[in-house]
Amino acid sequence: MNKEFLMAIVIESDKGDNMVDTLIRTITNDNNFRVIALEATDLMNVANKFHDATTLGTEILGRALLSSLLVSNAVLKGDERLAVVIDGKGPAGRVVVEANATGEVRGYVENPRVQVPLNAKGGQDVATAVGNDGMVSVTKQMEAYSEEGGNHVEQYTGSVELLSGRIDDDLTYYMIKSEQIDSVVMVSVDVQPDGTVKFAGGFIVSALPDASKEALDAFYEQAKNLGDMSVLLAKGDGPVAIVKALFGDAIKVLSTTEVNLFPSITKREYARMLMTLPLEQLQELLEDDHGVEIVDKFTGEAIQFDASELQVIIGEKAAEGLN
Repeated sequence: MNKEFLMAIVIESDKGDNMVDTLIRTITNDNNFRVIALEATDLMNVANKFHDATTLGTEILGRALLSSLLVSNAVLKGDERLAVVIDGKGPAGRVVVEANATGEVRGYVENPRVQVPLNAKGGQDVATAVGNDGMVSVTKQMEAYSEEGGNHVEQYTGSVELLSGRIDDDLTYYMIKSEQIDSVVMVSVDVQPDGTVKFAGGFIVSALPDASKEALDAFYEQAKNLGDMSVLLAKGDGPVAIVKALFGDAIKVLSTTEVNLFPSITKREYARMLMTLPLEQLQELLEDDHGVEIVDKFTGEAIQFDASELQVIIGEKAAEGLN
């Protein structure tokens, strides 16, 4: 039996005790722009442990995690979350990320061992690896209210063509075309030859309704001349350094949020997932394979259910009259 349907799209795990990565939300004093910036170096080094990735694969994952986390905090609130799927038909395969508005994120690259020649500047060629012959889709799970259903969650999906395959450019295009908000997303992930991440950070700047064309033009010019964000992060001032490089001291910090990977789930919760499968399929797994292994694409973690454990799940499902 093909067990790909058992791949769980859940969890991140095992965060270090000293992880202090942060995301800040700011507004410029002239009320022209909202700026969200983050540093996520420690997060990336923890996430990297779950994926047998090349240096290029790690950079792709990092650019996707950071860009998605910035967008989620720009368009969501509370416990709302979004899923980003990038499919550029490149050798890296699909890139999948989930993020929420409280600073949590997880993701994977379908082919983390991807390798392509370096680009003309001697750097990792993210654009070629991801490809741009496809779409980026963003599905938002948002709180809603109706007289008939009361408070509930609704899903909204927006898709745009990939602009470059560099991921931050593509989510910039998504913000402009789908969300109809003039925005710029920029991230930097500095991966060392040994696979460790030296610096990882970025920002999203979104124009507020009263932003003037002159202010927009001035910002775009400043963003083009920003330089390497890893140099800013090396100063040790965190995401504030990024915002000040763009707008100087003319900002007001509204809030600060710790950035983390999504927490682990328990084996019991995996058992609940198995309970959602048809009884016939569970019985087939028991008879043919004498158990089941669930592999989490976000972490590579394998969770084993032996024959006796699977029999308990089948028994519980049958006792509840579920098929």
